[in-house]
Formats: sequence, structure tokens, C-alpha cells
Amino acid sequence: MSDQPSVSAPSPPAQPAPRKDRTWIIVISIIVGIVLACAILPLGGMALLLAFDGGNAAATVPGSRWQEEVISGRGNDRIVVITVSGTIGADAGDGLFSAGLSHEQLLSQIRTAANDSRVKAVVLRVDSPGGSVVASNELYVELKKLREKGKPLVISMGSIAASGGYYISMAGKRIYANPDTLTGSLGVIVSLLNYDEAFERLGLREYVYKSGDFKDIGSPLRPPQPEEEAIWNALVDEAYQGFIDVIVEGRGMERTEVIRLADGRIYTGRQAKALGLIDELGNLEDAIEGAKELAGLTDALIVRYRSFNTLRELLQANLEQNLQPSDPLGLRAIAQPRAPRLEYRFVP
Repeated sequence: MSDQPSVSAPSPPAQPAPRKDRTWIIVISIIVGIVLACAILPLGGMALLLAFDGGNAAATVPGSRWQEEVISGRGNDRIVVITVSGTIGADAGDGLFSAGLSHEQLLSQIRTAANDSRVKAVVLRVDSPGGSVVASNELYVELKKLREKGKPLVISMGSIAASGGYYISMAGKRIYANPDTLTGSLGVIVSLLNYDEAFERLGLREYVYKSGDFKDIGSPLRPPQPEEEAIWNALVDEAYQGFIDVIVEGRGMERTEVIRLADGRIYTGRQAKALGLIDELGNLEDAIEGAKELAGLTDALIVRYRSFNTLRELLQANLEQNLQPSDPLGLRAIAQPRAPRLEYRFVP
């Protein structure tokens, strides 16, 4: 036997125990990634989906901020569908993923279609009760400019195309409406909220120092004076006469007949057709076919414009929305009332 002492093999170094905090970091990172992916998919991610959707590729319109979403059809010639929904001149919406377009976005889409040589016609889908007199007029002017470039404009009325919705439709060469579309409401309105009695009961009082007798015209804290009512009526009548002018030009009707019809009442699509206020009964597909006909096209690519916002823009919009102070009792609307404005709007 050997006198050499036995030497055991060295033990492998002990492995450090996994750190729980690293595990939680990985889990949280995965969750955040999923949330962000879900947030950007409807907008930014849609561009990637369309790019690989067999022929429905998203393409940026040259010289614009918009991308095309293919609805149907084929070929290089395009017919663009632009949708006006909600109150004209109002914000696009409060939701982060609101599909509605702001007034400036609508103007931008109209100008983009007007300047794109591939666009041969435009279908304006109107689903609106109207809105601001100024905003309605601005849309109407841009639509007229589009037509002056030789591009046929066809109107497709949705559930409602009343007042300002009808006003902007007068730029069209042909107007389609569903038999049950609500249209008409031809006229002008300005609404003034008055709560002087409520203030008195609450013991509130406002002191006004003004440079002229009519500087606080429309104040909700006192009844209107006869002279002020005359001023408001004159403004309403001036805007009303402008509305009549647009209908006379757009429909080729006698002014006396338009005034007879423009008493503010609502018409269905069937009634509007019988009165000569629209051209055809039909839906969006019929309007698209009518646009093809007017443009002399057999085949065309039917597209709509989409904006794909960056994640930074989405988060900023959401942050700005969340920073708005809550007003559950509506007190801010009383203390800071909306400025009165003339509207071509259907108000039930």
C-alpha cells in the first residue's frame, strides 16, 4: 500500500441561485411589449399588415402624409373615398384610436386627391348632421377646387346628411342617398344658453365692464335686448342667404323654390329625390359605380386615405387627454360657456 495521502477531486464551484428580481424584470418587459404592440397595431402596425396583404399593399401618396388603403378594384387609376362623419368643424374625437377625421385632416385629404394625377374621381361619403358655417364653407370651397381640376365628385349620403352635410354635398356633380337617409334641415341656427336665474338663486353675480353697448352680446347672465336680437337675426339671415345661393347653384333650381323647401324641415332620401334635392337613390357602392361612369373608367382602384401615427404621437395624445381635469357636474361648461357660433346643423 502506498503511504501517499489520497487527494479527492475538487468540487465544482457552486452556481449562484437565480435572482428573482431579474425574473420579474423579464416578465414585466414581456407584458409591456405586448401592451405596446396591441396599442400600435391598429395604426402603425396596420401599414405592415397591408404591405404584406397580397395586392392590398399600403403605399404613401407622393407629396403627402397619407397612405392608401385599398378597398377594391384594380389598375393604376384611382377613385378615392373620403368620409365626412360627425359634426363638421368639431374635433376628430376623444378616443386614442378615434376613426373620425378632424377638419384639417379632411381638407388635407381633399387637397391630396386633387393634386394626385392618378386620382380620376372622388366619392364623398357624408354621414353628418352639419356643423360650423365656416367649416362647412371651407370644405365646400376645397371640393369645388377639386372639381375645377377635372375630377368628378360624387356624393354618397349615409344615415344623415343634413344642414351643413347637405351644404357640402352641393359641390358634387351627382348625389346619391339611401331611401331612408335623413337630409334637408336647410337653414342656419345659433344657440345661446342663458342661466341668469340659476345664478341669482345660487347667489352668484358677474360684473361686466365693457367698451361698447354690444361688447357682451350673447351673455348667458342676462336676457338679450331687442337690439341684440336684431343683430343675431341679421347674422342668421346673411348665412341663410349664402346657403340658398349654394343650393341654387348646385341643384340648378329656382331661388323661390329653394326658399320654399329650406324651412328647416328634415326630408328622407325618397322625399329629397322627389323634390329634386338629390339625383339618385343608392348606397356607397352605387356612388362608386357612378364615379367610374363619370370618369369614363371600366376598372379602377378604389382607395381611402389612412394616417399612421407614430407611437410617440399616440402616447402624447393619450397623455394630453388624461391631463384634462374632470368635470362630472358640468360646472366648467357653466363658468366657461362655449362661444356662440353660426351653424348649418340639424338640432333635434
